[in-house]
Amino acid sequence: MSSPVVFDDVTVADLEDDPYPVYARCRREAPACYVPAVDLWFVTRWADVVAGAEDPVRFPASMAGSPLDRTLGGRSVLTVDGDEQERLRTPMEATLRPRLVEQRAPAVVERICDELLDTFADRGEADLMPAFCEPLSVLSLAEVIGLRGLGVDTLRRWFHEIAAGTSNYENDPSKQVTADATVAEIDRVLRPQFEDQLAHPDGTMVSDMLHAESGELDERMRAFMPTLKLALIGGLQEPAHGLGTTVVGLLSDPMQVSAVREDPAGLIRKAVDEGIRWISPIGTQGRCAGPDVVVDGVAIPEGAPVGLMVPSANRDEEVWGPTADAYDLFRPRHANAAFGFGPHFCVGHQLARVQMRTGLRRLLERLPGLRAHPDRAPVFSGWEYRGPAELWVTWDA
Repeated sequence: MSSPVVFDDVTVADLEDDPYPVYARCRREAPACYVPAVDLWFVTRWADVVAGAEDPVRFPASMAGSPLDRTLGGRSVLTVDGDEQERLRTPMEATLRPRLVEQRAPAVVERICDELLDTFADRGEADLMPAFCEPLSVLSLAEVIGLRGLGVDTLRRWFHEIAAGTSNYENDPSKQVTADATVAEIDRVLRPQFEDQLAHPDGTMVSDMLHAESGELDERMRAFMPTLKLALIGGLQEPAHGLGTTVVGLLSDPMQVSAVREDPAGLIRKAVDEGIRWISPIGTQGRCAGPDVVVDGVAIPEGAPVGLMVPSANRDEEVWGPTADAYDLFRPRHANAAFGFGPHFCVGHQLARVQMRTGLRRLLERLPGLRAHPDRAPVFSGWEYRGPAELWVTWDA
């Protein structure tokens, strides 16, 4: 048995700025290691991440001190296993089942794409994150799942402020204060809608989640709101930042973007899949170490918080080869880890894919000559949630 390796020189700032050099070091030197700055054991190789995600006995979902549970106000579909997870997941699947998403969502997403593009397509340049990617994600999510009367600015702010809490592994008090206030605001703002839906079910995902619980409204909200808030985070992060990342990757290579323009039907799916492999929007699948867990010869203490590091798995050279750090639309097809594995595979994965594929297609169709801005390079940030903070582009207006 090997002695545990502690990377006490890794800081939160290192991870926020660019976690990929840290992950590469972990894979080389200690594929299972402890990082004190975020009080988390990192599991970083593809095979170990997949095995851990698929084994709720060795790696149960209930992590002690989980920033998800702390911020969202209780355990959600992502932090429970077995029957409880199935109970929370079932009312979401009635809306998010892939076949139903493919029937219902594309028209909604395309309409919102065009409404957003109409507001800036004549300008010739824009930061796509606030102008397109994030609004597309939150507005289409809200419409598909049945959230009423919420503007794009409110939905985007909710995401960023909750995300600061759910990624707060370092227990920064200022981040938590902001996140807690936002969570309370969400409860307050959405309560009138729930009161109406309790009396008049409307068949939306939100209504189904409400009616899957029992008791008075407050009891029902305590039961399902952590999962709904989780859906708000993932429902913005994965499609918005996955789309932005894909645009960055494509525009970095004129040959690749030209290929997609010439064959969108054949290549947009591959372009998006490679984008979310290259820079994964979600950083960890959080777990707790079960009894007698050994990873790569290292014993992880029972009960210790564990991060199955999705972005690291998606850059593992043993799977992706020596060009793992590059965006390559033409690399051999292989499943990636962006939506997780096992029982906690993302329930909204098909909606996110529709959002990203449709968004990329409409950008290329509506913004002729779309290219990277010559004077404003993309700016990335984050490790638990990573994507472009700024994505300036130009086109032939």
